[in-house]
Amino acid sequence: MMQWFDAYNEGDLLWLGNWSPTWLVVLAILGLTVILVSAYDLRTLSPFRRWMLVALRTAVYGLAVLLLLEPAVYLKHVETIKNDVAVLVDTSRTMSLKTDGETNRYDRVGSALDDLEDTFQRRSDEHEFEVHRFDKSMTSASREGLIDHTPEGTESNLSGALHQLQDQYADSDLGGIVLLTDGIDTGAIGERTPRGAKLDTETRQLLEEFDAPINTVSAARASELKDAAVAEVQHDDFAFVHNKVSIDVVVQATGLGRTEFPVTLRRKGELIQTQQLSVKPDQMRYELTFEFVPQQIGKELYSVSVPEFSGEALLQNNVAHFLQPVIRDKIRVLQVVGQPSWDERFTRRLLKKNPNIDLISFFILRTNSNVRLVPQNEMSLIPFPTRELFEEELGSFDLVIFQNFNFGPYRMRQYLDSIADYVRDGGGFAMIGGNLSFASGGYAGTPIEDILPVKLPNSTNPDVVLDTTPFRPKLTGAGTRHPITQMAFDPASNREIWQNLPKLRGTNVVREAKPEATVLAEHPTRENDGRPMPVLTVSEKGDGRTMALTSDSTWRWNFEHVGQGGTPREYQVFWNSAIRWLIKDPELKLIQVDIPEEVYPPGDDLEANISISKPDYTPAKNLDGTVDLMHRSFETIREQGASSSPDVIASKDFKTNAQGQYQAEFPVDDPGVYTVAAQSDTSAGTLEDREIVLSIPDVEEFRNIVPRNEMMSQFASATGGHAATLPDFNPGDLEFDESSRVEINRRKVVHLWNSVVVFILILALLTAEWTLRRRWGRL
Repeated sequence: MMQWFDAYNEGDLLWLGNWSPTWLVVLAILGLTVILVSAYDLRTLSPFRRWMLVALRTAVYGLAVLLLLEPAVYLKHVETIKNDVAVLVDTSRTMSLKTDGETNRYDRVGSALDDLEDTFQRRSDEHEFEVHRFDKSMTSASREGLIDHTPEGTESNLSGALHQLQDQYADSDLGGIVLLTDGIDTGAIGERTPRGAKLDTETRQLLEEFDAPINTVSAARASELKDAAVAEVQHDDFAFVHNKVSIDVVVQATGLGRTEFPVTLRRKGELIQTQQLSVKPDQMRYELTFEFVPQQIGKELYSVSVPEFSGEALLQNNVAHFLQPVIRDKIRVLQVVGQPSWDERFTRRLLKKNPNIDLISFFILRTNSNVRLVPQNEMSLIPFPTRELFEEELGSFDLVIFQNFNFGPYRMRQYLDSIADYVRDGGGFAMIGGNLSFASGGYAGTPIEDILPVKLPNSTNPDVVLDTTPFRPKLTGAGTRHPITQMAFDPASNREIWQNLPKLRGTNVVREAKPEATVLAEHPTRENDGRPMPVLTVSEKGDGRTMALTSDSTWRWNFEHVGQGGTPREYQVFWNSAIRWLIKDPELKLIQVDIPEEVYPPGDDLEANISISKPDYTPAKNLDGTVDLMHRSFETIREQGASSSPDVIASKDFKTNAQGQYQAEFPVDDPGVYTVAAQSDTSAGTLEDREIVLSIPDVEEFRNIVPRNEMMSQFASATGGHAATLPDFNPGDLEFDESSRVEINRRKVVHLWNSVVVFILILALLTAEWTLRRRWGRL
């Protein structure tokens, strides 16, 4: 039996008898009764003899009960399982920066790994050490492989690595983490935690979920670094021409002492502004704001730069280039309304709520023929300023809307030619229906009819030119694709939306669409010469665009649709899209060059997607064209400014596919500004579009190169780990948890109750009790 115990290192006492608590109580009471009865029965003996016999009887009873309980010993050989210790090594590009002389941060980490090898060997019975490296993501590695590795990761995503680590060791007993890094994190934690700030709640929760000490070994100190960097440039996605633009810049200066230097903003190489920065020894981060007013529409190159200093750790972060799209100023819209109505009210409210629209509205509440009961000079309403609007100011508007307006009572016939010329010169014009619009407004045979996309009947009789029957417009084939009527990208979904819109309450009667026009929606029942009457029609007129909407009740798509449990989205999308098309929004051009990325590193391939559409926005398939790739270096732009012309470095002829598309691919070899220009001769004339992109070496990792040792110290403090900064490092100070998991290699149950020794012991006790009782005169 002793050999059994020698083979095991742990044991537990078991009771195999299946006795309920009630029976155990009964046995205990019975035993107590036996003891008391025995003590009473032996009262005539001397105390020694009396209690000797009671003890022997108690021992016999106890052993008998013990046999009933069936005692056993559960023997185990238990071995502690080694827990895991994860070693994370930063292999991002900032680890290649010099610290002193010829040693860089990664060299220091290599030396620390050599020192850790002894710890790995010495504590290999307790922990399983697993090595990983991280930059953009975390991957497994070996100590030998890391020593020969070159740190060139374009990101230092410590946050992502910690999340990966958490997933990988979710079902493991993690004894600790050793993190060798410069502390720079381009991930979420680094963004959430400004320098000098305490860790936020989300980060602390992540660290605590490891339930293991995190030991941090920082690769460098900020005091060892000398650098001036443009760390951040923040700008809006787009700017408005002739409106002030703000560019927020963060400059980091380290190891420069007390000094001053200029921070410059350039546009296409030409200096716009300079701000003088005063650097203090105890301050690292400086925030500046540049404000300027762009003077032209388009996408332009801007650069923010700081001077280069002798002895800087890095020069690539001294300049930051970016593209700033500049779009038109607020869209100027002239809305002329013949009389107040719900349609006018909803249209005006939509235009006024759009922050990009500068709206001028005129509502005709009275005419010169209205009855006046008060003198003219006492009336607060102003006369309709026809000359000012249609001679002096007309060219300043991007869009003119005639909404249920008849020109006759205001002596405007002499200005109709000016409005037609305004459209042909590039303006937008829309006529919206009503009892004072189209033929009802007397526009048949006028210059306005010449620019409208529909022909008008030669009558003003309301019974002829107005139809008050409610109807729901029906989309044409062109309407399912045209941006004005495209409320969903899927044609079937788009048709379903239009079929579920509230009905329009009547329409102006027009004859037919002109040959060059595109009908987007037509009347479901009215016909002219066997063709459905157009309800929504658009057309190109010279350099401008026109739209004819023959109903004045689209406001019901807002009011009535909301009342039926819908939303005003369809109304808003329709009118916003119509305005964009009428003013020739660049995104609605018939030819478009789209480049997915705005910045390409040198050596990548640039992909340009070219799309060409017909005037009805159907794909222009099998159409020939040419695409050119042009390049200007940053040095050339800085030296020659905007006067420098790009060099054509590649050119391709192309033919569009069935979708009216072509994809051009060009290699991007050198840093600089690249322009992709595509052109094609179509039925709508020569179409051309161009797009510019930047080719910049990926230096985002170098924007912030100052070590973040204070954040690493907080990592260690929050988890009970140890924080060290190289070259001062003692592996013996690292903190690891003991393993909490064990493995049972052998086990055995030894039954004590069926041992012959127990039976001999009971027999011996009974013999001794009987012998003593007989000797002392008891039967």
